[in-house]
Amino acid sequence: MRSFFLFAFAILPALSVAQRGGGGRGGGGGGAFNHGGGNAPSTFVTVASAAPAAATSAAAAPAASGNGGGAGAGTGGSGAVQASLIPPYGITPGVKANDGTANCVGDNGKAIPCTCPPPVNNLVTAVQAQVAGGASFPTGNSAADQLARLNTCIVALQNVNGGPGSGVGCPIVSTTWTELRTQLQSEA
Repeated sequence: MRSFFLFAFAILPALSVAQRGGGGRGGGGGGAFNHGGGNAPSTFVTVASAAPAAATSAAAAPAASGNGGGAGAGTGGSGAVQASLIPPYGITPGVKANDGTANCVGDNGKAIPCTCPPPVNNLVTAVQAQVAGGASFPTGNSAADQLARLNTCIVALQNVNGGPGSGVGCPIVSTTWTELRTQLQSEA
């Protein structure tokens, strides 16, 4: 009987993780996150990386709620977060490493869990939780606004599977956001 309980305790967490993996695995919205047309400035500066590029999608990721409005200005808020304001991951999920491990490949060849980066709708939900908690997510196009949004996205990414402050999520190397942050910091 004791071995049954040990087996149950060993297998149940694995089943739970497998069920949370979910479908989709979209890998982000590629580069199509600022699709306003015309001469509108880019929402984010993009950075090239040696890591595999995210697949581009013809349709933009849907906004997290029906109104599609931007979340609070500089001090956070509780409104909807536009998925188009989240930078593309720059990494395709599920690209296996060739080192004999169960890892996948992240930025600069770093090992990442194969469930990372998460489906973009999961990240939108995590960003909304951060914004509801007071995180900054301005909708402007200045380097400072982009950097504030990126920092909120990074925190949300690192907590995407466990909620705010949990530390249960994906590492930053499951995106190319480190390079993007460095570039934005030099411009801010």
